[in-house]
Amino acid sequence: MRTGGANGGAGTGGGAHGGGRGSDDGSSGDRLVDRIGKLLAQAEGTDNEHEAAAFVERAQQLATAHAVDLELARTRQRDRAARAGADPLVQERVDVGPRGKRGNRHRVLLFSVVARANDVLVNVAHDSTYVLGFGSRADLEVVERLWASLAVQMTSAAQRRLDRGEHRLTGTAAQTWRLSFYDGWVLEVGERLRAARERAVQSTPVPEGEPSAALVLRDKAQRVSEFYAASSSARGSWRGPWSGRSSVSGSAQAAGRADGSRADLGQPGLRSRGRLGA
Repeated sequence: MRTGGANGGAGTGGGAHGGGRGSDDGSSGDRLVDRIGKLLAQAEGTDNEHEAAAFVERAQQLATAHAVDLELARTRQRDRAARAGADPLVQERVDVGPRGKRGNRHRVLLFSVVARANDVLVNVAHDSTYVLGFGSRADLEVVERLWASLAVQMTSAAQRRLDRGEHRLTGTAAQTWRLSFYDGWVLEVGERLRAARERAVQSTPVPEGEPSAALVLRDKAQRVSEFYAASSSARGSWRGPWSGRSSVSGSAQAAGRADGSRADLGQPGLRSRGRLGA
């Protein structure tokens, strides 16, 4: 993962990270995912468990009210492909959270694994406050919407366990426990997304005489890679969520993996067709 560039971004070379996609016109503060990201940052920034739970609840209400509609994004993607063939490639900024906010790096990592399953490449700001996504606009929309839902689920799951005092049972500091939980949660969700993508590739029917789903996706990935190489000015390496941490809780990581295995990866209709990550 690379850092720097004229835009201050850091390149990951594969996968996207982040939270609320910003636009060049400065309207990112009004976006749903930006509002959700700020609420999650507030939840992680307070030592008051009741306040944290309230922030997480509000974030979940926002996500639910707006549906974080993955199915709509997928439908648009399919319609665009049917009408115009290859989707044009773009670069978009995704705001993660204010500088220094706890949990930013894990939200970046979460966005990365979602993006990797959807043919999006990413640069990461050196301070993990935003990322730049490179790919088709439809794929970026899917990544952002799925990330918004998963970020709420991850924070909420950790908060529920902290509210029950699980960190105190092992004598672990709350912040150490939370970050370790995130380690396991993101790892598990990433593995599930990769598996879902493989199932979708193998099960997607194609008309006779047309290239296989795997070949179509390989060609798209190559096109995105070439676009990234021509557009990115990133340099250096992103340090990831483990840099600077002196301790890790194995029990919290295991709890994160357990909860990640139950995370909702999309709308019911989408899941039933096995289309996640396609």
